[in-house]
Amino acid sequence: MAFPSSRRTLPRPPRLTLVLAVGQRVFVHSPDSPTRPVALGDETGVLSGEHVIDGLEVEVMAWRPRGQTDTRYRVRTSDGVDGWLAAGNLRKSLVPPPPPSSPTSAQMSVPGARNVRPFGQRSHVETHAPAPLSPPSRVAPARGRRFGERF
Repeated sequence: MAFPSSRRTLPRPPRLTLVLAVGQRVFVHSPDSPTRPVALGDETGVLSGEHVIDGLEVEVMAWRPRGQTDTRYRVRTSDGVDGWLAAGNLRKSLVPPPPPSSPTSAQMSVPGARNVRPFGQRSHVETHAPAPLSPPSRVAPARGRRFGERF
């Protein structure tokens, strides 16, 4: 007799946060407008009067996990200004990555695909005429032991 399972499996939500290490150097990211500065805040999220611009290199000093979407990182600029930023306001590269696009069929082709042989076909199939047979010799060949023959 089988009992129904009381555990339900729920699908995991996609990871939305950026994972950074303490001491790592990253760049400020302003996803809404690159010309608009991002305000630094305190640990609770209250904004301060300090602002940083998009592309500025900062060092991660600490982090606070707050669920899937609200992880915050304490960062410090080279000028010594520090504050807390949401993970969405940081990126690992200086230049923001381009938006993902679907690859075209030309991009998906395999280089050298013209020389690919179908599965199961021999790689060196040659269509030659068979070599002509040599005329039989008048001299009898030396007789050796044949398979299964005993002496």
